[in-house]
Amino acid sequence: MNESLYTKSGILLNAVKAPYEIFMKLCENYEPDELLSGNEKLFAELGLNKNIQLKLSELINKNWLEGEMSKIEKFDAEFITAKDIDYPAKLKDLPHPPIGLYVKGNLNISLPSIAIVGTRKCSDYARNTATNLAKAIARKGIIIISGGARGIDTAAHRGCLDEDGKTIAVFGTGIDKIYPAENRDLFLRILDRGALISEFPMGMGGASWHFPMRNRIIVALASRVIVAESPEGGGAMLTARESLKLGRETWSIPGRIVDEVSKGTNMLLNEGAKSLVGLDEFIETITGKPEQLTLNFDDNKNTHKISETKLTDSEKKVYSFLQRQGNILLDSIVIGTGLDFSEVQEALITLEAEGFIINSSGRYSVTI
Repeated sequence: MNESLYTKSGILLNAVKAPYEIFMKLCENYEPDELLSGNEKLFAELGLNKNIQLKLSELINKNWLEGEMSKIEKFDAEFITAKDIDYPAKLKDLPHPPIGLYVKGNLNISLPSIAIVGTRKCSDYARNTATNLAKAIARKGIIIISGGARGIDTAAHRGCLDEDGKTIAVFGTGIDKIYPAENRDLFLRILDRGALISEFPMGMGGASWHFPMRNRIIVALASRVIVAESPEGGGAMLTARESLKLGRETWSIPGRIVDEVSKGTNMLLNEGAKSLVGLDEFIETITGKPEQLTLNFDDNKNTHKISETKLTDSEKKVYSFLQRQGNILLDSIVIGTGLDFSEVQEALITLEAEGFIINSSGRYSVTI
């Protein structure tokens, strides 16, 4: 069997969106050079519909494949097909697996993996939670999978990389398209510790229908899926529902019922998702061991335990309250702690200055 010919056949069939079953039928019953030569009789025998046959003939006549192979080589990438040993077996759980994947970096996904997804326009609370959740997961040697997009995806990738973990970004474009542009440096960091992958041909831009296709790959590669934050109609909801349908363990981080950005994640709790209400509890659930959570400061990269920090009794009381509640207004903190307004105000100023809490539009949350 000529492996390079099967790879070329896979690239062609993938480009015209031929079904996975067609590629497997070709591999098992025919010689790939017959397809590459534009044998229309073979097209019909494989069961390709007329539309795909026309597209396939057009690409062959234009010598499209030669140009695509050149782009792959120049980008130092590869295309792995479902017949290759490096093709992730988990993808075959999908009703319609991809024929193959464009890969740049180290895809090896033999370790356990968890997907973290969510909205692009996320709250500071959700972004911070996703970052610290990814850090905790990476410390356990678990791969983080996400979509490389703004917001939650970016937070998950960065959190993982900050702990020298392995992360994989699944693109809804060709892997040579840097989207969003501001994530160029992030994608370079990912290549040091993981891989960029896509089923879309080189140079292809994003389209609305690409992302549901991308999402199914994120889900299939993961053993568990976490939705950090999503509005009711968000793309992460499609990912979560795909996860539930595929039987992947699906977790949702609850949000305030009055926040539009949390409506989707809250709805998922009624659709079969598990409630992720604490980072340490989640880590203990998936590993059997509790996570010793710490606070990380971006200014000096030092790590401090909250118990080792000199805080007043009022500051400790406010911090403890925010650990239980979070994303809450100052007046509610006064009521919840029973402290005087001035005491709470002073405590918040100190905690925020020390990096223990964040203030997002007047709402306070702890940084973990």
